[in-house]
Amino acid sequence: MKQLLLASALFLAACSSGQTMTKEASTADLALATEVMRALSADDMEGRLWGTQANARARAYIAAQAAALNGGLMPEEQAFTRTVTRDGETFEVTGTNLITTLPGREPGGPVLEVMAHFDHIGMTEDGEIYNGADDNASGVGALLAILKDFTQDPPEHDINVVWLDTEEFGLAGAYEYVAARVDDRPRVAMNLDMIAQNEDGQIYMSGSHHTPALRPVVEAAADGIPLRLTFGNDRPEDGPDDWSMASDHAAFHTVGIPFVYLGVADHAHYHKTTDTFETIPLDTYHAAVQLAVNTARALDENLDALARPKAETVP
Repeated sequence: MKQLLLASALFLAACSSGQTMTKEASTADLALATEVMRALSADDMEGRLWGTQANARARAYIAAQAAALNGGLMPEEQAFTRTVTRDGETFEVTGTNLITTLPGREPGGPVLEVMAHFDHIGMTEDGEIYNGADDNASGVGALLAILKDFTQDPPEHDINVVWLDTEEFGLAGAYEYVAARVDDRPRVAMNLDMIAQNEDGQIYMSGSHHTPALRPVVEAAADGIPLRLTFGNDRPEDGPDDWSMASDHAAFHTVGIPFVYLGVADHAHYHKTTDTFETIPLDTYHAAVQLAVNTARALDENLDALARPKAETVP
């Protein structure tokens, strides 16, 4: 029943904005997303710090999961070295992004970029682990649920599903991806970063201030989902609460590409050793995964009207 109600809501929202919708909402594989979040935030992943063997193990795990969903086709690896500045210190980071491209029914048109970062901040000197369950094993799990949804029912447009490295260190992986892989085709970026850990069931969508046409699409995607969807944290007057440059979507925003960022506010477990699978409210996470799948599907359906081309070179 919820699927039928959501389909109607999507259709009405699309009509009101001059767009069209044809598909019903999909049922997300919540078990898949949950298991991926659990596995990536386990102690043996040691916090997935860039450049470590643990980070490579996490990347190999994600690649294997993606290949299993995509007919055995392994994601492409994009290795990089990039100079970043963090806390006043300038240094080089190395990383490897993973990219799976799903061809759409209408090749050559606009592109949907759907992403989540898989790195975290590692361990303390005395061996305490920053497991990073919410940040961002939660987004990686949802991204694999999106990949599964589109492999079962192919998209209208080309979709790049991207697992980004080194978000925690200057968004290096995202900037490298945009600089090297984003051409002049119009596109929209969707970023999932910390979508699980919020006890009051609130999740934010940032990006509609910059591209107002995104709001009715995401509102419709959220219909019937037990989350409190809040739009904002994307205006200059928000000051430190302006999240336009706060995660990997910043690399796309910098060059004028519309973005949808789904995430929760900072919480008691943010960048703490308590950000573990055991502290995640799973009901909230499951609702967020369904929202992510619905939103990706809705963006694909409305991509011709929403997508914009790259405007300038990434700094």
